[in-house]
Amino acid sequence: MARNYWGYRINKNKINFFRSELEQGRLRQGWGWDEKQCLTTLIMDSGAKRNLPIFNKVKKGDILLIPRLPTFNEVAVVEATEDFNTGYRFEIDSDLGDYGHIFPAKLIKQFVRKNESVSGDIRSTLKNVSRFWNLGHCADAIERLIQKEDKELRSKISFTDRFYNILYDSLNLSFDAEKFSNDLYNRLNENLSNEEWEYALVEGLKKIYPSPIVVERTGGILEKQHGTDIIIKFPGLSDYQYAIAIQVKDYSGYMSGYAVKQISKADQYWKNEGLVLIDKYVIVTKCEKEKNAEIASLDDSVKIIFANELKELLMKMGISETGFALDTNN
Repeated sequence: MARNYWGYRINKNKINFFRSELEQGRLRQGWGWDEKQCLTTLIMDSGAKRNLPIFNKVKKGDILLIPRLPTFNEVAVVEATEDFNTGYRFEIDSDLGDYGHIFPAKLIKQFVRKNESVSGDIRSTLKNVSRFWNLGHCADAIERLIQKEDKELRSKISFTDRFYNILYDSLNLSFDAEKFSNDLYNRLNENLSNEEWEYALVEGLKKIYPSPIVVERTGGILEKQHGTDIIIKFPGLSDYQYAIAIQVKDYSGYMSGYAVKQISKADQYWKNEGLVLIDKYVIVTKCEKEKNAEIASLDDSVKIIFANELKELLMKMGISETGFALDTNN
């Protein structure tokens, strides 16, 4: 029977942990810090449901490509050693207090993205930010990679790549990014109101988007017309031509669709100001995505950053403030 091909992401801040687990035939995944999140008897969600497609779809012999394994600059080619829904077990890591979802798998290859044997289709799909996605369109290209000798697939690791592999491994061992982002998020929520969040995010976004990109707060009387609290302007060939509009809400629990309706006004307003919006965001400081699924899909042109995603954004801002250019892409 023909096998299927999947993309699979890990928490790249825990590369060492995932690598050591895979060496023992265990492919771990997050959102598993409570026994009630076991996928065979799922009682509590809190993100665990995101793993159900993995649990249900991956069968014995299927291939998974996993970016950032076994090192930061490589991609692991992993084979499922059993059907994931039957070989699955739940065991929370005692040190990390998470990653209880365990799937049976083994490492069969690893490759560098820039290697000449890696097709454009594979390079392109590895930019997908999803936790789990279908790679059926890359089946032939993946099989060709599997047939290659290991040395052929790793021949393009430059001295720079090797340096960063060691650097990221060392950082992961000494720096708990998850603790950092949780602490930063909790402290900001304790000290900032809605309007103060806007000013704080402006300062943080300036770290991610330095000059000549402009980040500025746009709240005030005109907000009723454009629904924008923060605007990020990007230079075109002449002056500033492109922008990202952001609405900030200090909501908790369940949210209405009001914020989405507000930011939807932004396209026409900023068009009249000579700007083309390339993205519209609503940032909600305390709401969880799981409780607001309907709002998240209310308008496909508006992206909503909920509490968990906000933590990741804050971590990028914090790391940028240190002056260390970490690659925060997946």
